[in-house]
Amino acid sequence: MQVVNDDGALLVCAINAACAALVDAGIPLKHLAVAICCCLAEGGYVILDPTKLEEQKMRGFVYLVFPNSVYSVLPKESLFVKGEPMEHGLITSVTNGVMSVEEYLKCLERGQAASAKLSDFLRRNLQLQLPNDLSKSG
Repeated sequence: MQVVNDDGALLVCAINAACAALVDAGIPLKHLAVAICCCLAEGGYVILDPTKLEEQKMRGFVYLVFPNSVYSVLPKESLFVKGEPMEHGLITSVTNGVMSVEEYLKCLERGQAASAKLSDFLRRNLQLQLPNDLSKSG
């Protein structure tokens, strides 16, 4: 992967681009990984998908990577932990800066909601490409 321009959330962009490239190449995947960047401003509010300038002004940010659906990667019986339903199918989390546990959980909540929307978008657009491009698989 070669970076041509970095306007913020570079790691998130690289993860999403790599996943899309694997799908485009016809590599079988159990699920898509969906990456999101959440920044925490001085006032405590969360900004999703910040620009480079916004990233530099924030007091903390977190890169979150979710599977496109927890149901696609986990057996049905493992969707519960100690009798409680599992709400977050987090693959990884990378933080930078200072934030409280409450602020991190706020970022996690916003990131999960955003990843669901991004996951739907990717699924729709990548599926549109598959039927027309069967020549790559052979």
